[in-house]
Order: sequence, then structure tokens, then C-alpha cells
Amino acid sequence: MCFIKKIYIILLFLVLSNYIYSSTTGQFLLVSLMARETALGNIYAANYGNPGSSIINPATLSGITNTHILFTHFVSVFNTYYEHLLYAFPLNNKMGLGINFLFSTNSDLYRTDENGYPVEHIENYDTLLGGIFSFNINNEISGGVNTKLIVSKFNRSSLFGIVFNFGCLYRNAEKNYILGASIENIGISTAYFKEQSLFPIIARMGYTSEIFQYLDIYKIYILIEERIFLNENEGSETSFGLEVEHQNFFVFRYGYIFGKEEGRLSLGAGIIFKQLKIDYSYQPFFLSDNVHMFTVEFVFY
Repeated sequence: MCFIKKIYIILLFLVLSNYIYSSTTGQFLLVSLMARETALGNIYAANYGNPGSSIINPATLSGITNTHILFTHFVSVFNTYYEHLLYAFPLNNKMGLGINFLFSTNSDLYRTDENGYPVEHIENYDTLLGGIFSFNINNEISGGVNTKLIVSKFNRSSLFGIVFNFGCLYRNAEKNYILGASIENIGISTAYFKEQSLFPIIARMGYTSEIFQYLDIYKIYILIEERIFLNENEGSETSFGLEVEHQNFFVFRYGYIFGKEEGRLSLGAGIIFKQLKIDYSYQPFFLSDNVHMFTVEFVFY
């Protein structure tokens, strides 16, 4: 556990000393892309053997023993479409690999005339191609790195960039809890050379524990995560999540985000089959709007 704290402090110091005064670009990187994690209040840091969480904390990919394909589709309250695909597999009993792809666009953006009528569609999209690598240092500690190649376009302006996520994980099997930490979006883009803008950098630290189990019928997990926004969106969020699993088939999830003006409450559910998992989340943004998200996961034994 001391190791994970040292790594986290070092990464946090490097980020603070180099990037805290910069503005940000690539706001789509702040969007939560997995239904399970979104339902828990956007919690990603402290999970083990969970491909979905590895897009944020790559160390959480450690422990997978099968091939996984995950697909997420949702439309935000601003009518922006998000399509995300993740393919993850174990390289051996100590390392895991993953590849993910994201495409998002808004088809309702138009240039208007002086009377407010649309006259021309504004081309816009964000794409991301990522690679994930995780490794076990020993039976308790895991690490990982996530690389993302980014291409964005808005009207006649294009952006190219590359970022890295670094993560670590500590598992205590005896006391049945997990600690996780990550630093996200350390990198650079063409926007930096034009306006000194960097991608949004986030530091996370999370805790997950199984707090109740009744035979193989009920399992209850509690999840807590602290997120610190290190440039432009300065401040922090604290998420509390609760996950209840019934007979390894039905899952109910609840999440609450403190320190955030929108999307404070989140709910979700999931169904588990042997080779298929379906997760759903609902996270309201405003009083009259919401976003429904579905993630489908295929498991190949």
C-alpha cells in the first residue's frame, strides 16, 4: 500500500509542477463511457479484473482470464452521439492488453443566418484510438499504462494529440478491499502550440470493498472515489457508489457525486449471463433532461 501511495504522489507532483496553469481542450475526455461505472457515480479507480474500468485506470485490467468485447452507445442531453468499442484479453497470467475506439459527433450543429435559421451544417467529431497494458508486480500490486491517439474536428479547425494514463492498484485479499489510483490525460496536442491548451488532467484515488455476503445469494460492495481536476476545471469531486449483486445474475447500482452541479445522482442495473453482460445506467443532468446509457459485454472462454 505504501508503494501505491508513493507512485501516486510522484505522478501528482509532476502534473502539478508542469501543467496546473494551462487551459484545457478535448472536453469529451471528461465523459464517462461505461454504464456500470457511470451508474456508480463515474467510479473507475479501484476495480480488479474489470476491462471497462481500464479505459481510465489501466491497472484494473489486471486479473482478466478471458477475452472481452464491450460496446457502449448513448446520446447525451446535448444530442451528442457516443459509440465506444473495447477489446481486451490476457497476454499471460500476469499481463493484459486492450484496444479501444471512440467516435462521437453532434448532428444538430448548424451555422445560422441573421434570422436564426440554419444555413450550413457544422462538421464536428471526436475520435480516439487507445491501447491498454496492465501487469502484475506481485500478488497484491498491479500497474498499467493507457495510450490514446486523438483526432478532433470542429468546423474548419482540426486537432491531433496523444495522451497517457498511468494507474496502479493494491488488493488486500485478507481484508477484502482494493485501493486504486490513476493520473489521466498526460500528453500534448496541436492546440498546445496554438494556444498553450492541454487536455483535462485528472488525478483519482479510489476504494472498493465487499461489505456483506450471504451465501452465494447476495453480495454488497461499497465504492468511494476522489477526483481532482488539475487544470482549468480546478476543484474536486467525491463519488459514493453501492453495488448489490443477487445470485450472480441481477445487479443494482447507485451512485452519488458530491461537488458537482450536474449529474449528481446516478442509478443503474445489470444482468449477468455466462458469456454476456448487459449494463444500464441513468444519470440526470438537469431537472428535465437525462442520459440513458447501455453497455453490452461479451465474454469468450
